[in-house]
Formats: sequence, C-alpha cells, structure tokens
Amino acid sequence: MSSLATMLSTETGPEAEPLLSARDLTKVFHTGGQDFRAVDGVSLDVKPGKVLGIVGESGSGKSTVARMVMRLIEPSSGQIMFEGENLTAKSGEALRQTRRHMQIVFQNPHSALNPRDTIGSAIAEPFLVQTRIRGAELERRVEALLDIISLPKAFKYRYPHELSGGQKQRVCIARAVALEPRLLVLDEPTSALDVSVQAQILMFLQDLRVRLNLTYLFISHNLAVVRHLCDDVIVMSKGRIVESGSTDAVFKSPREAYTRKLIDSVPRIPRLCV
Repeated sequence: MSSLATMLSTETGPEAEPLLSARDLTKVFHTGGQDFRAVDGVSLDVKPGKVLGIVGESGSGKSTVARMVMRLIEPSSGQIMFEGENLTAKSGEALRQTRRHMQIVFQNPHSALNPRDTIGSAIAEPFLVQTRIRGAELERRVEALLDIISLPKAFKYRYPHELSGGQKQRVCIARAVALEPRLLVLDEPTSALDVSVQAQILMFLQDLRVRLNLTYLFISHNLAVVRHLCDDVIVMSKGRIVESGSTDAVFKSPREAYTRKLIDSVPRIPRLCV
C-alpha cells in the first residue's frame, strides 16, 4: 500500500484545475403526479487535495448532490466533470473504471456492512469486484488497510456486530480507500455515531487526508464540523446554493440570514488539530 501515501502529486495551489466540477446540476423527482425539484442549478469545483463542504438543513438537497456527482442518481440536467472528463457522458465499463477513482462513505455504518460478512471480506470486496488481486496479495492488502485505520489485523475475522459504531465507520472508510481513489465523497459520515465518537472519526479523516493526499467532498448539516474540516463551503437551502466561499470568509462574514441562522444554531465541537 506504499503507493497510497504518494499518489496524487497534482498541483494543489490556486491555479490547480478542479478534480471534480459540476455545472448547473438539477434533479427533479416525479412523485404523486407532481414534480419536486430537489436540486436546482448547483455548480461546484473541488480542487485536488482540498475539502469542499456542502452544508444545509435536512431536505436542502445536499445528499442528492453527493449522489449525483457519484452517478448513483442520474441528474435531470447539468454536467459533471472528473479529472477533465465528462462523467455524465460515461456509462458501462467506462463509468465502472472511473468509479475506482471516486468513492463514497455513507452516514450509517451499521447498515453499510453486511452482517454475514467478516470485516476482512468487507474490506476485500473492492479488490474482488474491480481487480484480479487474490490469495496472499489480497490478504496483505486487507491487513495493510486495517493498519491504516488503526485496527488490529485480527479484526479481519470479526463480524460487524462485534465492532463499535466508530470502528464500523473506519472499516467503511478502509473499503472506500482500498483502490486508491482520488476523491472521497463523505455523506454525513459522523451523524449516525455517538457524540463521543464523532470527534475521533473527524480527526481520523483529517489525518487520512494528509497521509493519503485525498480530496474530500464533505456533506453535513453541521456547520461547526465543516468549519474545522473544510477549506471551502457551499450553503444550500431548498435545492439551491444560497452562499459559498472559503470557510473562513463564510464564518467571519456570512452574507445571508440563512447562513447566520445555521452558524448560531448548530452545536459547537472542540477545535480539531491535524
């Protein structure tokens, strides 16, 4: 797994090309004979090695954006670019190969893991689906990933019910980084965890980003979390972007009353250190 620590040497300064771009993303759901516009004209850029946060209340459309950029939900209109290629135009094998480089971590680790599979099997799954790695090399990679997430190698024989919520989420993260992706989409990765575990996972994600030079798209309803983890932030309400900018600028001088309300209402967490 040594290549994990050295991948993505792309320039990350102000002039770096975005790793992920979306333009005018729109999603309309048809329910009960009516149209519901869940996302309306959202555009974003995520630079290599950076963290872009999308924040908003439940129903703001932020998770729908996350699923659209992963092509788990098809956009009604708009364009998604990943590494300079039009992701919205890809399908079949071309799309499957691109998904090796962009992975998602969902909010509920308890439902993300098959209770009948061992932890080793869960972590091995991406290799079995996307590569020809098998046997001793597969075992070596599984153990290397367990080491990255700071779990003993013996955990590969355990089942999900034997792990805590935080340990399960670490396993989900290990599975997501197994194929050395360039982008992780993190959809509320701590909201299903106990408060005492949330800060641990956030610090782990900070450390992992530095160690593996990852790029994050971080979805959250909690601006306090976004403040400590993200370089830039988008604030969404009712499917639209109402404010965006650097995290420092948005927190120091929020322009919109909606953003000020979010900042004032969310619980504070201790400041995290990389």
